Amino acid sequence: MSRSEVEAEGGRGWRDALDAVFERIPLAAALACFAVGLASLLAAVTPDMPHAPGLDLLDRMVDEVPEFAASIAGVGLMALAVGLSRRLDAAWAAACVLLAHAALYSFWRTQDYEAAIAYGLVFVLLAASRRAFYRHGGLLALAPGRSWYLAAIAGLAAAAVSAVMWAAHRPGFTQTAWWGLILDPHVGRSGRAFLFAAGAFVAVMAWRLILTPARAAPPPLRMADLARADAVLTVAEDARAEANLVFLGDKSLIFAPDGAAWMMFARSGASLIAMGGPVGRRASWRGAIGAFRDEADRLNLRPVVYAAPPDLLPDLIDLGFRLEKIGENAVIDLATFSMSGKRKQNLRTARNRFVEREGAVFDLESPPHGADRFAELDPVSQAWLAHQKGREKGFSLGAYDHEYLARFPIAVVRLRGKAVAFANLWTTPDKGWASVDLMRYAPEGTPHGLMDFLFTEIILWAQREGYKKLDLGMAPLSGLAEERHAPAFARFGRFIFERGSMFYNFRGLREFKEKFDPAWEPRYLAAPGNWSWPVVLAEAALLSSSPPQRTLDRSERMVARTDETELPS
Repeated sequence: MSRSEVEAEGGRGWRDALDAVFERIPLAAALACFAVGLASLLAAVTPDMPHAPGLDLLDRMVDEVPEFAASIAGVGLMALAVGLSRRLDAAWAAACVLLAHAALYSFWRTQDYEAAIAYGLVFVLLAASRRAFYRHGGLLALAPGRSWYLAAIAGLAAAAVSAVMWAAHRPGFTQTAWWGLILDPHVGRSGRAFLFAAGAFVAVMAWRLILTPARAAPPPLRMADLARADAVLTVAEDARAEANLVFLGDKSLIFAPDGAAWMMFARSGASLIAMGGPVGRRASWRGAIGAFRDEADRLNLRPVVYAAPPDLLPDLIDLGFRLEKIGENAVIDLATFSMSGKRKQNLRTARNRFVEREGAVFDLESPPHGADRFAELDPVSQAWLAHQKGREKGFSLGAYDHEYLARFPIAVVRLRGKAVAFANLWTTPDKGWASVDLMRYAPEGTPHGLMDFLFTEIILWAQREGYKKLDLGMAPLSGLAEERHAPAFARFGRFIFERGSMFYNFRGLREFKEKFDPAWEPRYLAAPGNWSWPVVLAEAALLSSSPPQRTLDRSERMVARTDETELPS
């Protein structure tokens, strides 16, 4: 390696180190701000100052205004830690003001020079890291979570104990009634400071419960954005087949700052849930995830990524997401797939029986599809829904919608000239992936093993067409860890997988896909912080099991054509 290459490598190492420090500044600032706020509160309730005799209660309260302000500022700094951790510029500005106040209070009021220097250092470090707090948002968007409330309550409890201990060392404490801890001109000094701190905490709670902006709905999908997403998908790197779900029209879109990648998402409850990972240029994935998180912050919703693939995990971890495995996708390597061997005997037998004895015919029909095609498939879909006693699903699955299905290849099985089963297929432009989306069959009068035959023919078709991998979809809650060291989420999910057949045939779905000898690729649920996994999983499940709520304005009727859309450079 040449000297210039060594220097360039060293320069990249320094940049990577600085980037890592930059990413951790907000969390460090939040912890320091919370600690300074708690220290300021404790100092206010335990004033180490001489007692000025001869003042009545009102005069003494005027004299104690700096302590009241310090206690309120302490709670304020503790609350601003939430905004600093979220990189809010308004929280940064407010924290700088309160840190300056805390330093001046310690320097001029209590002559605690060590504390004043410590507060001043935190102020200088926060001022020097201004660029790390780049998100625009008002202080009403703080919305502290459960962990902050627990930490703040613990801090207030410590302040209450300190206030009582301070009062216990004052003359006349034993002769003072309990209300004297607040009203007594001398003994109640610490109690009054604590009372203002408690009032500030109640104000923060009211702020959170009453004044916090209502959760907002994401903007509707526009045809222009859909055309732009289609253009990005055409040249995307490592795109998964489920990226085609964007054409269902039930999700909104967010683009990376450079426009070279996008994510699709919808709201469920208090969460903004993205379906899969970013689609587009690999170098722009992180920008798309960051833009998605910013959008969730703007809407006051929890950002969640559903069914994240393994290659997305480093970016999700770096951007503050916590991960839980929720299942595995059955993936067939078409380069090595073969119908020979003992493991495929049942598939070969079923295929021969359907072709030779049943006279089954498999057709793969390319788009566009006319009205006559859907007139043939409509009865199959209706019969299947009636038999399942269900309804159309959305978000992570396609729905039986003529306009949606018209853009995809459709595999059809016919018996005696009549369509009895079909499935639409997702494909990627680079032929890296194909996947089975919507599947329907007529439950009455069709021979056993029909879906085995349909899937086998789809696999062989994709292999002939030169696709690299075929995704048979997820087996939910399968493949979760069962060791005693496994997290609670995995143990609970494993229990549902084993015992939850009354709600959903988890095991049966995996066993069906096992017939095709796939590799099992894990899928994850990602959300930031210590999220409540039962709530998040329930919100994602509700979104996937509900009919698609289409936000796309069909009245625009603009065809999303790649050649009409400017591609990102």
